[in-house]
Amino acid sequence: MSYGVRQFLMTDPGGNCVRVGQRTGETRDHGPAPEETFARALHHASLLADSKGDAAGAAKVIDRVLGMTDETPTRLQLLQLLVLRADAAGRLGDQETAATALARAAAVDLTDAERDLARDALTRLEDLRAAPRP
Repeated sequence: MSYGVRQFLMTDPGGNCVRVGQRTGETRDHGPAPEETFARALHHASLLADSKGDAAGAAKVIDRVLGMTDETPTRLQLLQLLVLRADAAGRLGDQETAATALARAAAVDLTDAERDLARDALTRLEDLRAAPRP
């Protein structure tokens, strides 16, 4: 997260959510939003989905930026956006969109250096692919 925490959320069938986090940095303040289009979209979508619990808001941000025709994300950004989109779709019960985003994310061809940078997104991708579907 932009405020120096790595976290995960668990939600039980009754809708109760538990957030578990670990500090990864010294600061507890949100960093400024990046200026670059796709990095900024990822920043805001992550905040919406993971900090605010607003999967629909995150999906809207990601769909808008992935629908752009005048700019394209890097492969790493594309992977991160698609994984977050799949996660948001799953939270919203939209299994078709989740499956499409997961398939697109799995098909992103990364270099070894990009794979190293994408370690967290790739782990999240595998976790989402392995999760049982309703």
